[in-house]
Amino acid sequence: MKHTCPLCASAADSFLKSVKHHFFLCPGCKGIFREPKHFLNPVEEKKRYLHHRNDMEDTGYYKFVLPIIDQVKQHIPERGSGLDFGCGHRPVLSNYLEREGYKLSVFDPIFQNDTSVLNQTYDFIVCCEVIEHFFHPSEEFVKLFNILKPQGKLICKTHLFEKEIDFDKWYYKNDPSHVFIYQHETMNWIKNNYRIKDVKIDDRVITFTK
Repeated sequence: MKHTCPLCASAADSFLKSVKHHFFLCPGCKGIFREPKHFLNPVEEKKRYLHHRNDMEDTGYYKFVLPIIDQVKQHIPERGSGLDFGCGHRPVLSNYLEREGYKLSVFDPIFQNDTSVLNQTYDFIVCCEVIEHFFHPSEEFVKLFNILKPQGKLICKTHLFEKEIDFDKWYYKNDPSHVFIYQHETMNWIKNNYRIKDVKIDDRVITFTK
């Protein structure tokens, strides 16, 4: 049984199958994706995201997003324009970045669905624990790169799968809203196939330079 990879359209073989999960491993981009019949429906998906209790006063969450903030401060001059893509019901990351002097717009297909912000271009885009939720990653990455200015940065945070991880026991695949999981090779595939100048991987933070 094969399924078409939603990132590169290669025919992918079954990687892990259980009662709750069925994942496929793509031989082309090395992405690992969930079988669509196991996707959450829109009501379940929204309910899942509402459990994310992000708060400006939560020091633990600040530490969680700090690597993204540091990347923005390292590469983007103050007053640069940014987009918090997939900001959720509480756009805390964008609020932190505004405190640092940046101009932020927000977008989330469920909670902040103002598509007018996708008609502008940005110096940087941040996606904190977002890209693993992409049902159609090829479409989403095209969209994001198209609204980045030249030399702009797409800064993502996700947990990459590495070969020393026991996928069967890995916590990250157990979240039913995680439908596409990336490897280092996947990020390089994205860089090469979308003609992006550079990609740097620093633990869970991936920075693409257009």
